[in-house]
Amino acid sequence: MTMHKRIPQPTVNAVAANHSALRALRRHWLMAALLYAAAISAAYSWLARSAFAAHAAGWLIWTGVTAAVLLGFLWRILPRNRRKGETQLFPDFGYGTWLSLFCGLLIALLAGFLFRPMPEGWLAWAPALLYTVARLLDLWDGYLARRANRVSELGAALDIELDGLGLLIAVALGVQYGRLPVWYLLLAVSRQLFVAGMWLLNRRGKPVYDLPPSENRRIIAGFQTGFLTVVLWPILSPPLTRFMALAFAIPLVASFGRDWLVVSGVLDPDAPAYLRGRRIVKRVVEGWLPLVARVGGALLGAGLLWRNAPSFAAWQASLDAAGIADALGAIWAAVALIAPALLFFALGSAARLAAIFVIALAFLDISAAELSWRDNAWLLLSGILVAHFGGGFYALWQPEEDILHRRLGDTGPALR
Repeated sequence: MTMHKRIPQPTVNAVAANHSALRALRRHWLMAALLYAAAISAAYSWLARSAFAAHAAGWLIWTGVTAAVLLGFLWRILPRNRRKGETQLFPDFGYGTWLSLFCGLLIALLAGFLFRPMPEGWLAWAPALLYTVARLLDLWDGYLARRANRVSELGAALDIELDGLGLLIAVALGVQYGRLPVWYLLLAVSRQLFVAGMWLLNRRGKPVYDLPPSENRRIIAGFQTGFLTVVLWPILSPPLTRFMALAFAIPLVASFGRDWLVVSGVLDPDAPAYLRGRRIVKRVVEGWLPLVARVGGALLGAGLLWRNAPSFAAWQASLDAAGIADALGAIWAAVALIAPALLFFALGSAARLAAIFVIALAFLDISAAELSWRDNAWLLLSGILVAHFGGGFYALWQPEEDILHRRLGDTGPALR
């Protein structure tokens, strides 16, 4: 007599619980859709009465399409609202996912400015502000999920989708406003091209290898989105933005290029020859080059301040033209911050933070005297290099390294 295997009661209960959780998630999805619709309707109503009124209908179309795409993606991944390796669904989104959905709303609002002329007046800051707030909030959604022990496959997939879509829209706007070269669109879809390349390898029956863990990818991506935020500022224009585009593209291309060689099997990340070469490259790129950039940038920055002080005539004229009241007072306030930052930059004390002030000094001179290799281009490059790769050798104090190499809320060792 054949014995029939009974399905354990806990399994039946788990299936029933998942059906109930999925129904609850669909109600939460409907709540998110209604909130999106209400926010978009309110924004459209406001834009329809602003100086942007002639383009409000076009804005609504692109915002609505983007919101529909995001909500459609969310609907498809509702069955993944669970921890990795588990089967039990969470019946709600949790704080981290709700914050991600708010970032998605900001990205949808940003998408409305595609294929529209650049807004005028203070509304010209709207794209930059929307993208900036979305990127800042993106730092916290994962933190909230980790603190609540609610890290889910849905949250991870949604975060990746929002990162890619936000990057694409920001780059498209940068190209549309003439601040980025058209080829930068390829970098905006670099992750999609990377995934497509792995799919082609699989289709051809070739192996696809795993990438070794590295937080440098996250740091480079973070600086990339920070750069795009700045590019959307209405006060910046070519050739500065195009020059910066090339400077920020190089680390990103190098990172994706190296990763592609690993996943395609050209490079073995565990091979002794590769590890020796990697150590040499890291010593040069993360050790000696930042040291040279720190010393050279500090000298260039000090020389720039010396030549323009005490009247700062060119800088003052530039800020006066921009409508800034008490331009000279604003310049001296900036110098009071930049001068000690140059010393910190040279010594390698919180070098990445000091690099922001070095870049700001280069911006200030470029806005007044245009881009010049003699006066500000090398200064700008030195700041960008240290911001990307750290203080390098003989840096006295680098408290920001552990922060940058560890996600918010992580307690394990930082990846390098």
